[in-house]
Amino acid sequence: MMGFVRYIAVLAIAFVGVRASAQEPQREMRLTLNECVEIALTNNAQIEQDKYTVAISETQVDNVRNGFFPSVSTVAWGISRGVQGPREGQVLDQTTGTLVQLLGEDRITGGQNFRIGGLSMPIYDGQLISQLSGAKKSLMQVQMQQIGNRKGIVFQTKQRYFQLLQAIKLLELQQERVRVSEESLRRAETLYEIGSAAILQVANAKSNLAALRALLIQRENDVSLARLSLAFTMGLGTDVDVIPAEEEFELLPPKYSYRDALTLALEEHPDILDSKYGMLAARDNYNATRKGLYHPRITMSTSAYSWSIGRDEEFGGLEDLFLKNYNYSFSINASIPLFNFNTGNALRRQKLQYLRSQEQLDQAKRQRALNVRQRYLNLERFRRLVEANEVAVEAAEENFKLEEERYNFGGGTFLERLTAQRDLFDARNELVQAKYNYLIEMANLENQVGTSVVGDDKK
Repeated sequence: MMGFVRYIAVLAIAFVGVRASAQEPQREMRLTLNECVEIALTNNAQIEQDKYTVAISETQVDNVRNGFFPSVSTVAWGISRGVQGPREGQVLDQTTGTLVQLLGEDRITGGQNFRIGGLSMPIYDGQLISQLSGAKKSLMQVQMQQIGNRKGIVFQTKQRYFQLLQAIKLLELQQERVRVSEESLRRAETLYEIGSAAILQVANAKSNLAALRALLIQRENDVSLARLSLAFTMGLGTDVDVIPAEEEFELLPPKYSYRDALTLALEEHPDILDSKYGMLAARDNYNATRKGLYHPRITMSTSAYSWSIGRDEEFGGLEDLFLKNYNYSFSINASIPLFNFNTGNALRRQKLQYLRSQEQLDQAKRQRALNVRQRYLNLERFRRLVEANEVAVEAAEENFKLEEERYNFGGGTFLERLTAQRDLFDARNELVQAKYNYLIEMANLENQVGTSVVGDDKK
């Protein structure tokens, strides 16, 4: 009995879950490529995180810059009152010549005081100057990272938009292929029933249809995953299905030659500037440590300014702070370290980091040049594949027509017709993949160069 109740409870929970999911249908958004890019640049989490990263780096620059301003330790004002109770004493009575015990009066003390703690201000600090320069370079580095991340998000959005279109086109081809296979099966069964075909032909048609239906399931799943990936890149929820409003894109060549694109990539790409400013920041940090070890530090300072008046004195206004009862001193100090094991080791470490950052910049340029070269080679490969597959599709269509006619007139076999049909759809699949791979690679080239490379005119 308990088992039956538990079974009913599980069914009820499952039913409620199904109802809940049914009440939250998928939202469809029909968007162009540019609209997807705009939404991604607004909603993507990386964009928001980069804003905070830049703001944090700006505060670090302000922290170093504030080191040039005067600093005051304390500012205080106070008022005090003190009461001391009467003390018992003895007084000689002149008339009687005897000692008389008397109680004295209260003693009240107090006053006001104003105090400014020690004020100091650097006159020359080479280490601080280099630290400020390094902080500014680090801020530029973070800003370049922000720009580079934006370009990366644009590329990811375009890539996943084209991947979604590619998956949709492949699904449509597979659906058509399944329909054609179903017709072939019905035709084979009809011919078998009237005795014009062997049972092997029906078995081959069933086997082919089953394999195509299995691949259809995979194609449907590919489309769902592609929609999910695009929505995620755009910063949307999993309840959103993006429907591409554009389906056809012209396969344009790059408007830059390889040499021009390489120059742009090595001189203006945010990732290269990121490495460059990182190297400059490491150089400034090295100089800061070196100046801290060998340069004097000159500061101006005053001791605590203090002012006070007694309880019985009158406060005549702010001018009293500078006319009476004040105390302060002024000095200029110069200091230079003689020797410090830790500072010397820090100088060596900063120099090594600077040299490493130079190598990282050189490596980034070499890697960027390699990436640009690979993108151009891939574009040429996909362009030639598109041309070759277009010819292959035309040839496969003609071959299928011929095999269809031969089969209809009894001159060909069912297997030959099936092979021609498979070759035709394979050629169409290869053409779809080559076209959208070209578009994806063009977006990748834009990401590597750092600017739009699509156009009819070549530089």
